[in-house]
Amino acid sequence: MARRLALSPGSLCNLAPQMRNLWNLPLERLQIYCEPYERPGDYYKVSLQASCNGADWIGLERYLAVIEETIPFRLLSPREVGSLLWSHLQGPIEEIPQTACVLIDFLNRSPNYFHWFLDALPRIFAAEHHEQQSGIPCTIVVPASLQSWQRDSLRFLNISQDRILQIRGGSPCRGFSFNQLISTFSHRHIRHSPTGHFDAFSPTAIQALADRLTRGAGTASAANTFAQRIYVSRGNVQQRRVRNEEEVMTILSRYGFVLVCLENLSLQEQITLFRNASHVIASHGGALTNLLHVSPGCQVLEIFQSGHGMRPDFFQLAALKGATYSFCAATSLNSSHDIEIPAAKLRSFLEASL
Repeated sequence: MARRLALSPGSLCNLAPQMRNLWNLPLERLQIYCEPYERPGDYYKVSLQASCNGADWIGLERYLAVIEETIPFRLLSPREVGSLLWSHLQGPIEEIPQTACVLIDFLNRSPNYFHWFLDALPRIFAAEHHEQQSGIPCTIVVPASLQSWQRDSLRFLNISQDRILQIRGGSPCRGFSFNQLISTFSHRHIRHSPTGHFDAFSPTAIQALADRLTRGAGTASAANTFAQRIYVSRGNVQQRRVRNEEEVMTILSRYGFVLVCLENLSLQEQITLFRNASHVIASHGGALTNLLHVSPGCQVLEIFQSGHGMRPDFFQLAALKGATYSFCAATSLNSSHDIEIPAAKLRSFLEASL
């Protein structure tokens, strides 16, 4: 039988003091995070002779029940469950005689900065807890092809290469079975939240992840090599581009802001950049995952794309790290949600935060 073990305690959260609604905008999905709420503790599951199946690495117990913890933010339909079971029974299933924690799911099949740091990496805490409790080493299963920032993140978390198992895509196997499978929901996923806080971050996990990445990166000696006021460019993306970036920087450069393209920086440099920042301005996108590393008192402005919706992730990150968070929305100009950042909004933010 599978066992559930406690990983971290619950916590009472009050993020409202870190929110600064400069333009008295509707808070939408941010509203429930501006009121005190209780964030449940985290747990993990230990499943004997369990398997992960298909391209999405969906877990099955040895008696073929779906392991919900392997499908964050998703519920399978009866038809999907039937297809999964049929595929599993058809095989082949490759046996891996190890205790394993899998960092692959439908959110992390291809490199994604946000989902890797905030959904995948915190599972390592469950693997480490189980190792401490049982004395059994746990293998960390990752995709065969990793970006440099993914490799660096594992190294910064002190996950040695001999503990990592890289699985190649396109395998003829329909799944992989393990002696023991350690699984846990994404730490920002609460499936059955009665209050709607289904994507509430764990303060414990956020602090632990930030502390360990910073310690592993060893950023202290480079703290003074980056600007403190930064505008984070979307770079060479194809969606949610900022069309008036030149105008934006004409305004911001007068106040000592520097444009940064994170794709040109190593993970260590990104951690250092955000730890040293006093002001961060950016349109909504994965680069703001680095708010994980900001210092208390940092001033943050997130600019949403109106057609893309408002999401609470980066408000939570900023608030949990003690930053002051402001937001606004710019009109989506097309189906790709390109925007032009209103100059008036920038000036208002600068007046309030400098």
